[in-house]
Amino acid sequence: MQSTLKLVKNPMSYRYVVFGLIALAYIMVYFHRTSTAVMAPDLTTTFGLNTKDMGLFGSMYFYAYAMCQLPAGILADRWGARETTSVSMLLASVATFLLVLSRTFEQALLSRFLVGMGVAFIYVCGMRLLADWFRKDEFATFSGIFVAIGNAGSLASAAPLVALMALVGWRGALTVSGALTVLIAALLFSLLRNKPADAGLPAGEAIENIQRPALPVMGIAETLGIVIRKYNFWTIALLFFVLYGSQMGFQGLWAGPYLMNVYHMTNAQAGKMLMLIPAGLIVGCPIAGIIADRIIKSKKSVIIFGVVLNLCILLLLITKIDSLSWRLLQVLMFSYGFSCGFEVVIWTNLRENVDLSIFGISAGFTNIFVFSGGAIYQLLMGRIISRAPVVDGVISASGFKSAFMFCAVSLILALSFFVTQKKCET
Repeated sequence: MQSTLKLVKNPMSYRYVVFGLIALAYIMVYFHRTSTAVMAPDLTTTFGLNTKDMGLFGSMYFYAYAMCQLPAGILADRWGARETTSVSMLLASVATFLLVLSRTFEQALLSRFLVGMGVAFIYVCGMRLLADWFRKDEFATFSGIFVAIGNAGSLASAAPLVALMALVGWRGALTVSGALTVLIAALLFSLLRNKPADAGLPAGEAIENIQRPALPVMGIAETLGIVIRKYNFWTIALLFFVLYGSQMGFQGLWAGPYLMNVYHMTNAQAGKMLMLIPAGLIVGCPIAGIIADRIIKSKKSVIIFGVVLNLCILLLLITKIDSLSWRLLQVLMFSYGFSCGFEVVIWTNLRENVDLSIFGISAGFTNIFVFSGGAIYQLLMGRIISRAPVVDGVISASGFKSAFMFCAVSLILALSFFVTQKKCET
C-alpha cells in the first residue's frame, strides 16, 4: 500500500486508484449478469432446459442480488467497502467454480444463486466510495463513468465469451472468469481504502473540498422508516424496478434467443450483435452523467428523456419484430444500450432525496427493487415467450413481440408515476 502511495504525487490522485479498483470489480459483476444470454444454448443442451427453465436460471442471479442489497448498504456504511467487496468477490469466485462443477440443473440453479449473492455487494459499495472520495458536483459524472466501465463486462460476455467457449467450452470459460474474480478480490483487499484518512491522506474537505459524509447515527429500522415515508423514493423505486427489469429481461437473457430464433443468427452472430448494447451503454452512461452535472440541472428531466428514448426504441422493435434489416438491428441495439445509460442519473436523483449519511442504506434498499425487477422480468418474459408456437425447434416471433410489449406497457405506467415526483425533499 505504501509503495502505491509513493507513486501518487498529489494525495487527491489516490481516489482514481480507488475508482479503478472498484470499477474493475464491477466489470465482473456485469460479466456474470449478462453472460447467460450467450451461454443459453449450451446450458439448454447440457441440462435439458426449456424456456421456463432458462428464465428461472437467469432470474436466480437477480433474486440473490436483490436479497443482498439492504445488507450491502448496511455493510458499506458500517463495515466498509474494502472488507465487504473483497469477501464478496471471493464468494463469487467460489460460486463460479461450483457452477463449472454442476452436473444437474438443481446444482446449477444453486450455483447461479450464489454467484448473484457474491457480486451483489459491489455496486452499492462503489456508490459509497464515490460519495466518500468525490465531490457532490462530480457524482453523476463519475457514476456514469463507473457504470460505463462496468459494461465492459457485458462486452466481454458477448462475442469474446463466444470465442472463448468455442475453444474451451462454457465450463472452461467460466473457470477463467472464476480465476479472474479471485485475482480482483486480492487486489481489493490489498489496495482499496474506504476513505482518504484510511490511506493516510488528508480527510474530507482537506482534499480539494471533497465532502465526506458523516457516519450514520440512526438505527437501521429508523433509517428505513425515513426512506419509506418519502413519496419521491417510491417514484424512483418503481421506475427503476421496471426500467432495469425490462433491460435485463432483454439484454441479460432474451435478446440472444430472439436474434437466433427470429433472424436465424448463429450464436457467434448474436453475440456480436449483443455487444452493441453494452457499447451503447458505455457511451450513454458518461454522457448522461455529464448532462446531469453540467448542462441540465434537473436530474428528473434527464431521466425522463432517457426513458422516452428507451420506449421509442422498444416500440419500433415491436412493430418491426421480424422485418428489421441487419443494419437497423445494429442501430437499435446500440441505441437501446445508449438509452439505458440514462439509468445512472436515477442514483443522483436518489442522492437529492436522501441525506448523504444514510446513502449506502438508501441505495441498498433501492437496489432491492432494481434487481427484483431483473429477476421478475426474466421469469415473466420467459413465461410469455413459452406460450408462442414452436415449429421445428424455432420459437415464433409472436412470443418475443408479446414479451417486449409487456416491457413497453409497464414502462409507460412507471414513467407516468415518476413524472409526479415532487421537488427534491432534501
